[in-house]
Amino acid sequence: MGDKQEYQPSSIKLERRKFKRISKNYVISYTPVKSEKLKFDISQTRNLSEGGLLFTADRMFQKGVVLKLKLRLPQFSDYVVLKVQVIDSIELAENLMYETRVKFMEVDQKVKEVIRKRVDYA
Repeated sequence: MGDKQEYQPSSIKLERRKFKRISKNYVISYTPVKSEKLKFDISQTRNLSEGGLLFTADRMFQKGVVLKLKLRLPQFSDYVVLKVQVIDSIELAENLMYETRVKFMEVDQKVKEVIRKRVDYA
């Protein structure tokens, strides 16, 4: 009995995320940084954290693609501009809708604090 192992019930999942998330919808617009035209598509977030967000896109993005993202938060009179990197893009509806996860690369400290407070008090 000297060999103890941790018991984890199968009903409990281990949380691997670094940041807590909130399931909240915020309007965003996005475009690849290395695009010939800076045409922004509009969508909304599905969840948000201090480290990144999940949104629905109308196209698939390759892992590692850098996007310029404009995010509307109620604490700011204008949208905030973020540079994000695609973690993955999963097809939800064939050639129509993709669940896209991104992590923040460049984010202003004020924006980071606002997101942290929104997540903590949600």
